[in-house]
Amino acid sequence: MSKILLIFKNSIFRSKLIIFLSLATAVLMGLVFYGQINADGTVYASDTISVGVVDEDNGTLSKDLCDYLESSLGMEITFEDYDFLSALLIDRRLSAIIEVPAGFESSAISGQPEKISITTLDDYENSAFIEAYLNSYIRGVSVIAQAADGSTQTFSKMLSSQSSPNTITLAETNSQVDQRVKTADAYVLSIGFMFMMISGITVFISNQILVDRQLGTFNRMKCSSLKSSEYVVGISLFGVICCTLTNLIFNTFVYLVGEEMPVPFGIAFWIGELFMVFSVGLAMLFAMLVNDQRSLMTVGVGYATIGSMLGGAWFPIDFGTGFVGSVAKIFPQYWLMDLLRKYTAEFNILPNVCVLALWAVLVYLVSAVLFTRKNA
Repeated sequence: MSKILLIFKNSIFRSKLIIFLSLATAVLMGLVFYGQINADGTVYASDTISVGVVDEDNGTLSKDLCDYLESSLGMEITFEDYDFLSALLIDRRLSAIIEVPAGFESSAISGQPEKISITTLDDYENSAFIEAYLNSYIRGVSVIAQAADGSTQTFSKMLSSQSSPNTITLAETNSQVDQRVKTADAYVLSIGFMFMMISGITVFISNQILVDRQLGTFNRMKCSSLKSSEYVVGISLFGVICCTLTNLIFNTFVYLVGEEMPVPFGIAFWIGELFMVFSVGLAMLFAMLVNDQRSLMTVGVGYATIGSMLGGAWFPIDFGTGFVGSVAKIFPQYWLMDLLRKYTAEFNILPNVCVLALWAVLVYLVSAVLFTRKNA
């Protein structure tokens, strides 16, 4: 243990630049987040949203829902089949297509309403805006359904007696959703670029190992009591702690200044830690594979930028069946950003966490094999 700490302390003295860059990254991305959530203007350019509705239920509840969207919220509604509405959506004449499933009313009365499908193109803001309206309406309907206790007649009477299940005004809802979307966008933007910069910072850890290879430190370890595993653990510990500083400072700051954060602090921090561990392991793998500093910088910086772009750190990757979507899933950044963008109370985070953990284990195993072979 004492020798691992010796390597760790030696890394601190040799790599003060890494510590500075880690702290600077946390501060810079925190300022980006703060600037985004306090920027003037709203997300939504107009008060009127045009939507298409495909009503497969044709019940009292679906008609009440449409009346809620049209009369209470001022949306313009077009009733047609999906093919016709999809053409309008592609032409940007609609903001979204809302599909009310068959059995919507009966499922709502039973207390388990069917999910309403929303289709948009790349209009993330309006999608979140409309979804917030629908969720608010469903919450009001759920209260009525509980009071009706499974009685269709009672449910219909209570529904018709309500001017609207939701008493929030359009202006209030617009303001609340606008701030929530702005906060989520600011967080995803800043943390995505933070992870990209972390990938770049770990290149300096690769360089430290490469320099030790070139100076013969690896060979001299054979004649000393220092084990190769102690050297690896010491440098890995230094790298992970530097990255953890960035992760902790950034998340602590944004969760103190941001309201209605999209992901709980604990999940955001620990999922970030998995990526930090992976990044340090990848840095060690690069140091084993590359033999000169120029090539190392090219490979490391290239991965930090291109990997972040293809992995969805810059913008969402939602091409589920396309080539880009298939390539994106190779990168850990995809699973990380997918969780941060899509997280809800019902979202299953286990697949994303497992993929990130497996990537981290894989890079360390491969690095250990290469390290052992080079020092055999």
